[in-house]
Amino acid sequence: MTERMRGGIIKRGSKWYYVVRERDPQTGKTKPRWVIGGETRKAAERARDAARNAVHRGTYVIPQDVKVAKLLDDWIEAHSVELKPSTTASYRSKIDLYLKPAIGHERAQALSPGRLSVVFRDMAKQGGKDGKPVSPRTVEFARAVLRRAMNDAVVDRLIEVNPVIGSKSPKKDGKPQHTTWTGEQAQVFLEATTGTRLAPLWQMALATGMRRGELMALTWQHVDLDAGVVSVEQSTAQLGNELVTTTPKNHERRKIQLDARTAASLRTWRKAQAAERLAWGPAYVDTESIVFTREDGSRLSPKAVSKAFLRAQVGLGLPRISLHSTRHSHATILLRDGVPVHIVAKRLGHKDPSVTLNVYADVIPDDDTSAVEVFSRAVWGAR
Repeated sequence: MTERMRGGIIKRGSKWYYVVRERDPQTGKTKPRWVIGGETRKAAERARDAARNAVHRGTYVIPQDVKVAKLLDDWIEAHSVELKPSTTASYRSKIDLYLKPAIGHERAQALSPGRLSVVFRDMAKQGGKDGKPVSPRTVEFARAVLRRAMNDAVVDRLIEVNPVIGSKSPKKDGKPQHTTWTGEQAQVFLEATTGTRLAPLWQMALATGMRRGELMALTWQHVDLDAGVVSVEQSTAQLGNELVTTTPKNHERRKIQLDARTAASLRTWRKAQAAERLAWGPAYVDTESIVFTREDGSRLSPKAVSKAFLRAQVGLGLPRISLHSTRHSHATILLRDGVPVHIVAKRLGHKDPSVTLNVYADVIPDDDTSAVEVFSRAVWGAR
């Protein structure tokens, strides 16, 4: 039975509805929309008042049954044109592996900070493959992707507020500890791999702190051996079997000074590569002047290089580290020896030294006694 409408509220069947007038952004005219307000008149009145206030503030969102999975799929599809391919792939993996299985079936407008706090907690405990735990860093990354998507959903008037804001992340057990090599351990590795094809690549990684993608994209026109300087201008990512080259992470182009041994190693490598080019003749495939290649000049697979680096460590008695950890080793060696943080940050391509401090604060020497001595000499002299 349908009751008579009073105050923009009417009962139809077992539900109470309210009416709200929406403004057409193109014509400026308003039109009525009937919306389910709840099981009781009071619930409908509260919903009506909230909706009308939102219309007055210009924040009203039309109630929709849009599922989180569709919202995320549409969002990443729309933004893939402005993101690096590697960034898009990374975002997609977090969406497909973690977010859609957890909340993809839920209504986007029904999400709340409390609900998402539970989702992120459960993700950390059992959100991985076969119900395994997920690292705090991965959970935080997935949370950041969802927060960005929901921010855009607010702008697009799909939701009124971002439900990720106010949600709680799982408690982190301190900062992640990086396994790194000391200078002596790096020397052991480099001496043990001398003469192998990828030895110059290993030396560059340890001597500069460059990322894997930056090393894979390095060309000879960006290497000035006379000045001993490398210009980091681009980065290569592997997406499936395809290699995609773009600007470096955060678009941070930079110049890195080389030590004399590394510059000499690159000179030797360039001569060896030139000899290979002559030996292969027309069959030599490199047309980009890439520094680190196969014998025929073809590009190296970043994933294959990472695996080769792990194999090169076998039997040396060193702590096992990934190729990316050569970057951490480079930074750690410099900071422990007192190189200023802003210099290390510049070499690594960090936008701000605070990033370097946040990652490597535990390895920076903490010698309060030396600080006292410096102050004493500066103020009272050496007495």
